[in-house]
Amino acid sequence: MHETLLTLILLTLAWVVFYLAAVVLRLDRRGLEIHPLYALYKSTRLNAFIERMGRLSPRLWRTLGNIGVAASFLEASFMIYVLALNLYRFIFRPELAVQVEPLIPGLTIRLESLPWFLAAAGFVILLHELSHGVQCAVEGVPIKSSAILLAVFTFGGAVEPDEEAMEAAGMMSKMRIFAAGSLTNLATGVILYLVFMFFAPLLPIQLLIFLWWVYFLSVNVALINMLPLYPLDGGQMMRAYVDSLKQGGKILQNIAMYGSLLLIVSNLVLSLLKFGLTPLPF
Repeated sequence: MHETLLTLILLTLAWVVFYLAAVVLRLDRRGLEIHPLYALYKSTRLNAFIERMGRLSPRLWRTLGNIGVAASFLEASFMIYVLALNLYRFIFRPELAVQVEPLIPGLTIRLESLPWFLAAAGFVILLHELSHGVQCAVEGVPIKSSAILLAVFTFGGAVEPDEEAMEAAGMMSKMRIFAAGSLTNLATGVILYLVFMFFAPLLPIQLLIFLWWVYFLSVNVALINMLPLYPLDGGQMMRAYVDSLKQGGKILQNIAMYGSLLLIVSNLVLSLLKFGLTPLPF
């Protein structure tokens, strides 16, 4: 606990020094948007990097995009099955029900785990957003802006495609773009699972904890993000598919969205009533 508190204090002091230096040196003139709790670096160089990645092998990226679209249906179906099964158990076999709870720092995330959680979350989000950006470049959708986010205890990234170009893109192009982030997160989870299986005893404990959080968040983001809930990517994919239908699409979209929302809320409420809020064991 003391080591974690010291780490948080040092990170806060480092951020204060960085913030003051950025203000004094007027780094905003170099594209750094600085705020007390976060900084956003926007640059056309980031756009150029993403576009170069997309041009490396468009056929490979499109193939991966198609795999991502196929995987998205499996991910969404798996999550709906798991949530529905757990809801059934809560009602009829409560002794078999599994706890479902949100990630809340200080409550479900231990204070000593917070720095690892934040660092891993930033890494997972950065990979997710870069994947969307690369697929945009492959599908010919211009990137309006891209940025690297630095915050007090974490980091991340954001890619904003041109909205008009995205609306004009074909259904499969949209689907590949929206599926790219979760596919990358899922692939990260699979790779790290293999790393744990073969190399866990060789890794330093600090690296192992960080990678475990990356694994945990990657798999959960990949699966939950594919649920047909707007504005999640799964909801965006559902909307793209519905827009391609002549009739009955909105009804299908509402059933999928509100059905998924009901499953999530029911599991959260029943889990809270049965288990309360329990800190994760890592």
